[in-house]
Amino acid sequence: MITFEHVGLRYGPGPEVLSDICFALEPGAFRFLTGTSGAGKTTLMGLIAMTLRATRGRVTVLGTEVNRAPPDALSLARRKVGVVFQDFRLLPHLTAFDNVALPLRIAGRPEHAIRKDVWEMLQWVGLADYARMLPPTLSGGQAQRVAIARAVIARPRLVLADEPTGSLDAVQGARVMGLFEALGRAGTTVLIATHSRGLLKRYPHPRLSLVAGRLTQTLAPAGTGGVEKGS
Repeated sequence: MITFEHVGLRYGPGPEVLSDICFALEPGAFRFLTGTSGAGKTTLMGLIAMTLRATRGRVTVLGTEVNRAPPDALSLARRKVGVVFQDFRLLPHLTAFDNVALPLRIAGRPEHAIRKDVWEMLQWVGLADYARMLPPTLSGGQAQRVAIARAVIARPRLVLADEPTGSLDAVQGARVMGLFEALGRAGTTVLIATHSRGLLKRYPHPRLSLVAGRLTQTLAPAGTGGVEKGS
């Protein structure tokens, strides 16, 4: 479960970049996070990923109250979260294979099991032939698929993806969205930040909408005419 209770965040003495955010996501929820550039989507994702702390209100992620948790508890909680960053954040000195394997190695998985799982994941995202390449030699779409594979390889309880199909063609985008939906059906909570109207139309999941740092409403899937929750 993810809960935000009257959450605000500001950087320094300026105005809040997020204000009075309230919502809850149950295990297995699949949501889009929408809003124009500068609306606060990346900041909200950072709060959920536990890399930022709210300046007011309460954030609870997977049973961890973020502002009260000690550093070791936050570190353990973050291992349950897979994040796809908009700028990928691959380690440039590691191959595509080793970037994807990193979460499993941190978790202490046996190397033979890591090899099997990583090869299967690279095949799924169409990058088995690029396993030994370094990130600087990959195209934007290839690097994005490596980042997605790394985020989901350890079967996290929560996946956060910031514009995960932005560098992908239609075929690869559909494949990646199929992977996210399969994770959701298996009980993983999935939150995807996007401004792509096409993506929202093709995949009519409920969405959280941010306007100028405020969560205006939680919209039901396109075509249902409903509103789930407001803040």
